[in-house]
Amino acid sequence: MSRTIAASALLEKVKKILPDSEDEIIFKGITNSITDRIVELKKSAYRLTKQYGSLEKLENRLKREGVSPDDHTLYQDLLEWRAIHFELDQLLELLKAS
Repeated sequence: MSRTIAASALLEKVKKILPDSEDEIIFKGITNSITDRIVELKKSAYRLTKQYGSLEKLENRLKREGVSPDDHTLYQDLLEWRAIHFELDQLLELLKAS
């Protein structure tokens, strides 16, 4: 995949200023993006933890109460929480591998 003209131009300008190689600049940008996303996901997980206590507690509550036909909030929160865990695991593995 080729870079956009704007990204390439910015990279050339940055390379003239920073002592880092092109690979280091790109690597740092990717690492920063991953770190920013991890922070966002952890904030979302914290919000859900404050609301439900734990993922297991939410799962048990759904088993007891079921999904209301007119309010899918619990189920949507469960899906969101599982997606957060999945994405966090993937991002943390990427950071470990780099």
